[in-house]
Amino acid sequence: MPKRYTRMYMADGRRAPQVKRPIGRAVFILAAVACGLLMPLLLMNDLRTDPQIAEWWTTHIEAGWERVMGTLTSWLPFSVMEFFIVCLIGLGIFFYVRLIINLGRARFKRILTGALSICVGVIYMLNLYMVSMAFAYYRAEMPIPQSQTKYDAESVKPVIEYFLSDYNKLSETLPRDKNGCVECPYTFPELAERIKVEYAKLTDPYFNQYTPTAKPIVNSWFMSQMLITGMTFLPTGEANVNNAAPPTTRTITLAHELAHAKGVFREGDANLLARYVLISSDDDYLRYCGYYYAFDNLLEAFILTEDMQSYRSFSARISGKVRTERWYASDYWNSQWDLIGQIAEFFNNWYLESNGATNGTGSYENGNQSTVVTPSDPITGEPVRDPVTQKPVRIIHYSQVQKMFFAVYEQRTEG
Repeated sequence: MPKRYTRMYMADGRRAPQVKRPIGRAVFILAAVACGLLMPLLLMNDLRTDPQIAEWWTTHIEAGWERVMGTLTSWLPFSVMEFFIVCLIGLGIFFYVRLIINLGRARFKRILTGALSICVGVIYMLNLYMVSMAFAYYRAEMPIPQSQTKYDAESVKPVIEYFLSDYNKLSETLPRDKNGCVECPYTFPELAERIKVEYAKLTDPYFNQYTPTAKPIVNSWFMSQMLITGMTFLPTGEANVNNAAPPTTRTITLAHELAHAKGVFREGDANLLARYVLISSDDDYLRYCGYYYAFDNLLEAFILTEDMQSYRSFSARISGKVRTERWYASDYWNSQWDLIGQIAEFFNNWYLESNGATNGTGSYENGNQSTVVTPSDPITGEPVRDPVTQKPVRIIHYSQVQKMFFAVYEQRTEG
């Protein structure tokens, strides 16, 4: 252990002998607390990778925590997460100033005490994170309606025609603002409540029964600078949304963040569930937002069936008002400071990789992956051909998003 000495002077001006000053008990207590908090953190980090443990923990511990904390924080009209972040920034500035002062005065004991205090705080928050939301990244696959019907180039046309017709009808009839964006007919609390009603229709026990209150962020301008549209923070039981984002994006984000709150934390799954909740809704505005979010994914079914003529034809028929809205949204996000967005992207990518998403931020599109398999003869290596057309056989595996669209279509037309 390094020795600490204090230089003192006697009455006649001569230097007094160096006196050893002990480190003090506070340092040892803080170090012991940090080590004590580190052990359950490491244990939970190891346990959460087991799917069975993750499933039980998410549906019991995390769900209970979310219900308690969400109920408590719902009484407050502001985001507790945002308040917490503002306080952290203030504390960060305070500790930085104290560090400079203590360095100047060579008060290394205080520096060590401050560093250990920060470590204790960080490890404590990581424990809260582990308890409240980290296990959900490793649970079983999410149940979502998926059509098992084999759609070919001809049978997929009426499906896409059905949704395109509804999309264009909504696009032409819903009122728009001066920027060409569809106006949200609800206040933020009303919109959040509408989407909560849609989530209440999910009866599978996989999804948490409790849905917390979604809250708009006061400093949404900063979230826009970071290119962040929302954040669910279950240590406080809240879903937080960037209220400065374009209206349709705001609605889509709200649905996505509430998907997290329902126990769906893998980003691809949360995107898929948000699409389903919006597209299957009877609410015109919510359904329009779902189409705005995902119709292009459905349209790509034509590419899989090699029907490029229909792909170009149907693409051209999408309402021009939708393109105007997309241009505005693109301009809005391009106007943000790219450097801050890149920094936020880096940390988000690291965060997702540390939670099991090997492709990082690419995991947002995990439910939108489709493939085409062309089998070959095991003897000749030549492609297997259709006995009638003599064309190579192509086995299409539609994406989860496309099969979800097919399932909604079947529910509506057969119901």
